[in-house]
Amino acid sequence: MPVVKPNLGPHSGQANNHLTFQQVFAQAQANPGRAYNTTGNQTVFTVDATHGQKGEHANEPVLRFMSDRTERARAYECCWGYRTNCINQHIDIYTEAVV
Repeated sequence: MPVVKPNLGPHSGQANNHLTFQQVFAQAQANPGRAYNTTGNQTVFTVDATHGQKGEHANEPVLRFMSDRTERARAYECCWGYRTNCINQHIDIYTEAVV
């Protein structure tokens, strides 16, 4: 059964990220497919470093947090350091796990 977290709104709270967005982006590009575990229930995920395709973040660097070949959340540079991203997804369980 999936964990349901409260809706905190976009860019809410403070995450305890060990690396900067730029460091994680470079690390993901250099090590595609590297596995991490979420800080919550230890779910295995990978990080894809790509660029936004459309909308207000078109052509911006984006970190896509993938599990079982499915995108579970994403973070743009403006989302970094927050518990949630632009569309209210909890990203801290991913961003805090990347070291």
